Amino acid sequence: MNKNTIEQVKTRIEQVIANSNPYWNISPETATYVVSLLNTYKPMRVLEIGTSIGYSAIRIAEALTVWDGELITIESHTERFEIAKKNIAETGLKNIQQVKGHAPEILDGIRGTFDLCFFDATKYEHLSYFNALKERLNPNGIIITDNMLSHEKELAAYKKTVEDNPQFENELIDIGTGLLVSRKL
Repeated sequence: MNKNTIEQVKTRIEQVIANSNPYWNISPETATYVVSLLNTYKPMRVLEIGTSIGYSAIRIAEALTVWDGELITIESHTERFEIAKKNIAETGLKNIQQVKGHAPEILDGIRGTFDLCFFDATKYEHLSYFNALKERLNPNGIIITDNMLSHEKELAAYKKTVEDNPQFENELIDIGTGLLVSRKL
């Protein structure tokens, strides 16, 4: 892992985000907020659904290196998966496991529990991610869901389900496209 190379890759992706963001990456501000949550909770095992071209995965994995945490990241779109693979390889980060596939179809095949999950993929599938992972989330585990304000209508049923679940404490954060931070009690 080379810090300079990681910074170069992040800067290159941030330029894509600033110019047009055709791959739907989270904003640098959102990434910084997510990293601050990582630094607070220090999760050991993180699952990301929606790698895109690897920006959030790189930001998450870089933070996790401080306490030897690991990231599993899922992407279904072939072009984005391959771009992410190249970007991640270039950083030299070794704590990222990339999985190619459609999350609802492969989540059962990913073993173990998680301390944090980050949802930034197909909006109408978020409820299926939540239902598949809520029991696999460790106590005090966190689910961070992106696009809660930009896709409020599409995520309304998901938001209601999570907020109505007594196992979770929720906070809506007005940053980027909106984050719902749900902590398992």
